[in-house]
Amino acid sequence: MYDVIIIGAGINGCCSAYTLAQAGLNVALIDQDGIASGGSGAAGAFISPKISKAGELKEIMGEAHAEALEFYTTRFPQFTLTKPLLHIANSPQESEKLEYYKYETTLQHSKIDNELKSLLTSEASVDSYIYFSEGAVVDAQGVCNAMAEGIDFYPLKVERLIHSDGEWQVGDLRAKHIILSIGAYPKLLPIDYVGLRGIWGHRIDIKTDTNIPCIFHHHVSISPTTKDGIVAIGATHDVHYSPFTGELYDREQGRLQLLEKASKTLKLNNINILNDYTGLRSGSNDYLPMLGTLVDAEATLNKFPHLRYGERVNPSEYTYYPNLTMINGSGGYGFVLAPYLAKRLGEWLVDGKTLNPILSPSRFFPRWAKRQS
Repeated sequence: MYDVIIIGAGINGCCSAYTLAQAGLNVALIDQDGIASGGSGAAGAFISPKISKAGELKEIMGEAHAEALEFYTTRFPQFTLTKPLLHIANSPQESEKLEYYKYETTLQHSKIDNELKSLLTSEASVDSYIYFSEGAVVDAQGVCNAMAEGIDFYPLKVERLIHSDGEWQVGDLRAKHIILSIGAYPKLLPIDYVGLRGIWGHRIDIKTDTNIPCIFHHHVSISPTTKDGIVAIGATHDVHYSPFTGELYDREQGRLQLLEKASKTLKLNNINILNDYTGLRSGSNDYLPMLGTLVDAEATLNKFPHLRYGERVNPSEYTYYPNLTMINGSGGYGFVLAPYLAKRLGEWLVDGKTLNPILSPSRFFPRWAKRQS
């Protein structure tokens, strides 16, 4: 019997398990393939700000970035490498956003010196850029395993959830509360309204004679790592590939694409590819992450049948699955958002603080319900 069972041991699941265990809860962590075995293990795990204009996402990402830097550098310094970050615009549209961001950001940034500029290709050296004095990259698998240390882990494939007598049952395990942090994988419950998109990620670790003095974000990300002499390139996004179709991913072609895109930023000499990491990440359809309880769609439509015809109902009146929370939809910023989301999850479960309704997965429900007519 546990206080909380967390299903999914990517960065969201591991960070939530760590945060809740630190708060004194008895936590179990479940993943069919192991810790950081999917998209989180394949992530570049860069702690970078999101270049965007004003809005809800910008405010959330600003808070999350500051919290993530503090979280990883103070709690897991052995898995965190701090380096300056050079973000170069890869399109006219991004250049416009970047120039606006440079004008209004409070983050410390400066011009690059001639030595760093000399490393760039002619294309990269003329594009708009912002050079942050502080960035970081995290050892994805190392930090996830460190977060899960001391927490009961079960390598189980979960196919159904049962709620009875105020408890959730997962196989032989029981808990009052369930956290779903399963990314873009099958949702385990009839919650088709949740707006997620799967994005395939590929990262390669290489050795090269080229000096990599900072973290580069351009067409792909290129970065030194916590492992001496190893450089990471990735993750590229393939929105067309899905592991659920049965089609095999062309790893060799993925490598070539990564190296071709990296060559638009730097000339990498004497490349030796050491490892490939691939996996599926999940982003929300509106780019905001998700943290909140899940609507029981069938019960809510039975209660308010006119939702199918556009009737407006206060979300507080929906029927929700009891003591069940989803944390999801972080896209390419999973390692930035995880400490932020896990902290607020803990404040809600332990301290009774209200979750931000902007992040609620129920935000997708009304539009989905209207399509059921």
